[in-house]
Amino acid sequence: MKSLSKLFSLIVLVTVFSACEDHKVENVVSQKGLPLSAAQESVFNSSKAWGSADVSYDKVSKVLSYTVKWNDLTGNPTGAHIHGTSPRGTNSAVKHDFASLISKTPSGTFTNSVVVDGVAINETDLLNGLYYFNFHTPTNPGGEIRGQIEFYNQSHIVSKKGLVLSGANEVPANASTATGTADVTYNKTTKLLSFFLTWNNLAGVPTGSHIHGPAPKGTNASVKFDFFTLIPKTVSGSFSNSVVVDGIAINEADLLAGKYYFNIHNSTYPGGEIRVQIEF
Repeated sequence: MKSLSKLFSLIVLVTVFSACEDHKVENVVSQKGLPLSAAQESVFNSSKAWGSADVSYDKVSKVLSYTVKWNDLTGNPTGAHIHGTSPRGTNSAVKHDFASLISKTPSGTFTNSVVVDGVAINETDLLNGLYYFNFHTPTNPGGEIRGQIEFYNQSHIVSKKGLVLSGANEVPANASTATGTADVTYNKTTKLLSFFLTWNNLAGVPTGSHIHGPAPKGTNASVKFDFFTLIPKTVSGSFSNSVVVDGIAINEADLLAGKYYFNIHNSTYPGGEIRVQIEF
């Protein structure tokens, strides 16, 4: 009997411990390898600097922990902050300043944490991807590289990385050897569609860049979001932005059904040189 009693007690302890561990995991959201780049700045700059961020947020302690890495800045950093609240493509004020703590070198790594106090940084806005890291330099005082703080593994968020833009996706298809990629994230709470586009070796500089729809693969549709004025006018480049899924220009049901697409145009291919369907 004593042996059975001890076994039962051990089972209870293991069950309680496991439950505590599960509860702890559920209270923590994290994301590794968030990119920092010049392409994410709201005003285009030509810096080749790059970086990354690993972030973790504990909903119980209200602590946001982070490690940021920056490489090949055009000069020593003059500012390093978390800004908010802004989606991709828009700017906002400094909410957490860690510039005095980092090494003043063009490349470096820094680990720190900040309390999400509901005043400077708000939990709901943080979990909805409305804060970002920004590194500033003398060459780019408004910001040289930026990275949005986003947690993808949440029930209200869908995302897809590495969607391929090509001439073969155009209607009709063309023989262009240009390539591109699209990373997309849609937040069902904020109704924000965020994206990061790259394109390489276009036949000419872009003359148009849009989201079109609604149209499934193999069909064309009109422009629903025009971001041409914001992108670098280069045959190879990258760009990040966001758009509100307002139910008028872009409809949520059609978006989640894959009925919108990116298209990049130029004078050689005025109807579109490379295209990709937005699919989750």
